[in-house]
Amino acid sequence: MFLKAVPILSGMLVLGLSGAVLARDITDMAGRIVAVPDRIDSVATLGSVPVINSFVFAAGQGALIANDLPPWARQSGRWAWQDVFAPQLAQSPRVEDAERNLALEELLTLDPDVALTFAQDTADLLDQHGIATVVLRIQTPDDVKDGVALVGDLLGNARIGPDYAAWFDGTLADVAARVEGVADRPSVLYLNPVNMTQPHLVAEWWITAAGGVSVTDDGRSEETLALTTEVVLAADPDIVIVGDPTHVARLDEDANLSQLRAVQEGRILVAPMGAHIWANRTVEQPLTVLWAASHFHPELFPEAALIATVRDFYKSFFGTELDDGQLRAILGGRV
Repeated sequence: MFLKAVPILSGMLVLGLSGAVLARDITDMAGRIVAVPDRIDSVATLGSVPVINSFVFAAGQGALIANDLPPWARQSGRWAWQDVFAPQLAQSPRVEDAERNLALEELLTLDPDVALTFAQDTADLLDQHGIATVVLRIQTPDDVKDGVALVGDLLGNARIGPDYAAWFDGTLADVAARVEGVADRPSVLYLNPVNMTQPHLVAEWWITAAGGVSVTDDGRSEETLALTTEVVLAADPDIVIVGDPTHVARLDEDANLSQLRAVQEGRILVAPMGAHIWANRTVEQPLTVLWAASHFHPELFPEAALIATVRDFYKSFFGTELDDGQLRAILGGRV
């Protein structure tokens, strides 16, 4: 169980001759008290960079990110929307190598005001080198709200936490009210057919919240669930959701998985892709619920309303206006 902390800012640590606040304490989501500058002009995001960037975007501060996507994300091409939300990324230095190792010298040269990471060992290392590092811990939906509040407070946008939480809860409440009386709920599998896993525990939550029944929701606690072909065929879900467009062909071409009803009847959905894959952990999570509900129960969720909600989210939180073509590309999992 991760230790969860709501952001706490405390008093002045250092005063300049003019009396201006130079530093403050912030309690991160690992329970660490971190001294950070009062004003932050540059942020390094380390490790699961696309996910962490989404929290900075949601705080309306994407322009502060000082490093590019790591090689694994940049070379895949899957995270191209990050360049729309923060155009400076592609011209920024990389601070991780192709093996996902921290490039410490490059990071020290970059000298960001603060770094964000999921890894406490990385934070402890950087603290030794004088880089204030804040740890995020995102496991549950409530953690997403707390993470946005923490990053917002850290980066000078304290109001974003309450605003995001209200939007998050309101979106989920609206979906819940519409599906509450629905008796016919489709069976659903979120599947990575390449490594035969249900890749993220959070999918059990959003499938249920959207009015579906996850065939892997057996009370499991492990983040990634290994599956066998036999188990998947026995479950034979009504709908299969994948996180990558290339996985559709993988299912169609697999001699065994192609026998699934969902494959034969064309009920494979590709999860949307914005700042990150919506099916995984991201600040876009409530949109995942709404998107899934619109496919599970299309009679209750008009496409036009879905598009309008997605448009408003990216404009209100990321500060990015997207046209209809861009919105449909995101909803289709395309870059």
